[in-house]
Amino acid sequence: MTIKTHHTFAIAAAALLAAQPAVAQTAPPAPARIAPPATGTKITLSNEMTDFSGPFGKRRETTLESSFDLGRTTLVLSGSHATRKFEGESFKGLQLGAVAFHDWTDRFSSRTTVTLADKSPAFARTELAHDISYKLIPNALLTVGGKYARYDGNVDVKSLFAGGSLYFRGGFATYRLGVHDVDNRGHQFSHLASFRLKDPKGSGQSQLWLAAGTALQEQEVLAAGRKGKYRGFHLQRVQPIAGPVALSFGLGRTWYDTPASNYHGTKATVGITLTR
Repeated sequence: MTIKTHHTFAIAAAALLAAQPAVAQTAPPAPARIAPPATGTKITLSNEMTDFSGPFGKRRETTLESSFDLGRTTLVLSGSHATRKFEGESFKGLQLGAVAFHDWTDRFSSRTTVTLADKSPAFARTELAHDISYKLIPNALLTVGGKYARYDGNVDVKSLFAGGSLYFRGGFATYRLGVHDVDNRGHQFSHLASFRLKDPKGSGQSQLWLAAGTALQEQEVLAAGRKGKYRGFHLQRVQPIAGPVALSFGLGRTWYDTPASNYHGTKATVGITLTR
């Protein structure tokens, strides 16, 4: 998902955090790992549909994901099937992924990600990523990491990321800056900010993502290696409905500005999660 300057999200994130009263006194301790630890075993089935304007087609992706709480380690396994229609052609692809979160100490944690896909342009063919987080103060994490990805046409992208997370009563805010070397053709940038709020009563939650940059492949894999800008948002709601079952649904839009054309993609998501 992008904005027109590299500083816009940093300013927006700072403004939102400043609006939270007495963060240092009311915020709960941050978890040691990059993401909140899983509780037991979770199984999620989700469907994502994106409708692009003009001749840029549609994309549909279905994912089955399971997460396992193994104490200091959380393991997430996933399988996805996607269909991408573009300029009269249709591509179908399969992707398998694994993510391992691990708490090394009470302050240091890591996240390792591996995804492999077939040769369809519907997915990046290979993604290898590793992040390290450090709990700087009781309610804040600093995170640095890197990623290697290969896209259709053997386009290689090497990325470095840096960011942080601030936990406050009822939620958290995160920001991440990415610098991407696209097949030795020059550097691109990405910004991603996220804000999550839990319901004051109950166990539901809402989350907003804001994204901007020039690294188009971070939003649309078919755009890997191309020049342009993007900006966008995605809003998601997770609502428990009965015991261990929760529904999620979201809506977002991303705008793309490229030398060839300007277009947008509207995304809708729906999912169901069972926690055991």
